[in-house]
Formats: sequence, structure tokens, C-alpha cells
Amino acid sequence: MVGYALRRVGIAIVLLWILSVVTFVIYLKVPADPAGFIVDIQKATPAQVAQAHHILGTDRPAVVQYEKYMVRLLHGDLGLSWPTVVFFNGQVRGASVGQMVWKAALVTGALVLGGFVLLLLIAVPLGTFAATRPRSLIDRLTLGLSVAAISTHPLVVGLLLQLFVGNKWKLLPASGYCTVSTPSKASITAWERFAPTGTQKPCGGMGEWAWHLLLPWITFALFFVALYMRIVRARMLEVLEEPWVRTARAKGASEFRVIRVHVLRNAIAPIVTMTAMDAGMAIGIAMYIETVFGLPGLGRTMIRALAGLQGYDLPVILAVTVVAAAAIIVLNLVADIVLLAIDPTVARRGRGMQKSLGRAS
Repeated sequence: MVGYALRRVGIAIVLLWILSVVTFVIYLKVPADPAGFIVDIQKATPAQVAQAHHILGTDRPAVVQYEKYMVRLLHGDLGLSWPTVVFFNGQVRGASVGQMVWKAALVTGALVLGGFVLLLLIAVPLGTFAATRPRSLIDRLTLGLSVAAISTHPLVVGLLLQLFVGNKWKLLPASGYCTVSTPSKASITAWERFAPTGTQKPCGGMGEWAWHLLLPWITFALFFVALYMRIVRARMLEVLEEPWVRTARAKGASEFRVIRVHVLRNAIAPIVTMTAMDAGMAIGIAMYIETVFGLPGLGRTMIRALAGLQGYDLPVILAVTVVAAAAIIVLNLVADIVLLAIDPTVARRGRGMQKSLGRAS
């Protein structure tokens, strides 16, 4: 098991490095001058533009730029956000990209994790219920609704829920985000005195945090619930036909115990694999949902970095890309280890496949 996990970690590191190289090369091909973050390109002299490039470090060869970026990255330094960079007393100062992306990643992570938990709480019971009553009216109705749900874009689902549940019926907050920690009295006082009209009042605490994320979680879960429910149903129907299930029933085990102890445990492995495979899609869906509900996650951070009037904020773009990719790779790694804990034959099958390929070559 340790060797299997180490191989997966090695593969994850290589994939992350390849992704960072590809992202860096793509950015270098974008026709935008980052010096516009510091000087007015149309009015500045060539010397001023050259100084701006030197401050940002973009006057060096691409290999040197990438090397410095990787060295900082390995030390946990993601650089400074270019729109905030200033040259003061011979030093370059600005907003830390690491802190900015870390705060955004926590929001996106909370959205994805909570959405997946809600998704499993809905999909597993519905899939199990449908599998125990195949071809019934409830089974057909559930499958029909699931097809309709998966055919609708999450942006549309989010807008509809926001319009009716949030704005019209006032059942849940339509937008905004609350932190887990309770806001200080100073921040509330500053909001009362200086905040523009329409600015959300500072809020926080576990209750407010979950209350504001409930509608985004529902939007996230509705997009995936159809697929997961159908996978659970199909796998459950397969396992229910196994001989050892009939043996358990013949020994007098109740139907509830057969489903919970014997069938569901053996049918859950594909869900673990699917969760890892859908990690990339989940982060992409989360970015749409963040846009609809005004959540300060990775999606909005990336959009702001790409939509700057002076150009693209390279440090933020690279940081968001690397963080999102690392999250996907780590989730796949965790899923592999969890799947190995559920089914220890996974590692043996992997070694057997490698030996077969070696003999074939």
C-alpha cells in the first residue's frame, strides 16, 4: 500500500510540473504588455517602459522567469499581484498573491466539499431506493427528473434558484458570503460609517456561513445528483444479483441489513472513483456558481486577473491554475488511497497490469 501511494505521489508531482510549464508558455504567447500595470504605455517613454518591465521581472529570458517562479513556489511564495505593485524606497511592494489565492481557495473548497456532501446525501439514498424498486413508477420518475437536471447548465440552475428562492420567496440569501469567524466590532462600525449604499453588512459565524452557502450547495448538488444517482442504482442492481446476497437473505438477514451492510458497501467503490474523476469539473462548476452568487472564490479571482484593463495579472493566473490543479491531483490521490482501503486488490491489479505490459513489450 505504501509503494502504491508513493507511485501516485510521484505521478502527481510530475503532472503538476508539466501543467505549470504549459501554463507559463501559454501566457508568454498572450499579446499583452504587463508594463501597463505600472506606467501608461501610450504616454510613457521607452526608458520608463523598460524600468517597469525590470520591476516586474518580465525583461528577463523566459527560462529565467520560470526558474525564479518555481523557486518562489517551492518556498511558498506566489509573488505579488501586478496591479498592486509599487516601487517605494528601492523596494517592490504589493498585495501577496499567496494570501489572496489562499482565501479564495478556502471559499471554493467550502463550496465544492459542501456540495459533494449534499450530493451524496441525496444521490445515494435515491439510487438505493430506485434499485430496490426497479421499473416502478418512482424509479421511472426519479430517472426522468435526473435526466432533466443533468441537461440544465449550472449557471441556469443557479440563476433560477437565485431568482425564485432567494429574491422572490426570500427563503435563502440570494448572494453574498459570510466568513466562518465572527466579524469584529471595528469592521461593523467601519461598514456603518463608510460603506457605500448596497454594500453587504459584515457577517460571520458557522450559522451565517452555512446559511449563505446553502443555495450554492444546492445548485452544485443538483447538477451532479442525476449522474451519481444513476451510477448508484446501476451498481446496486448488479450487486443485488450476486450469489452472496441471496445467501445472506437465506440466512435470515433483514432486507435493511442486506442493503446497508452487504450491498451498499460493495456498490460504493465506483462513487469514490467518480468523485476523484469529477474533481476538475467540480472546480469548473464552482466557478460558475461563484459568479452567480457573488462568492469570493477562485473563479472570481481568475476572472478579475483576466479582465484587468492594464493586462493579465500573471502571478494570480499562475497561482490559481497551480492551486486548482494541485487540488484536483490531491483529490485523485486521496480517492486512490480510499479506494485501496475499500478494495485492497486495487494495488495488486495495478502491479499485475504493469507486469503484463512489461511482458508484452
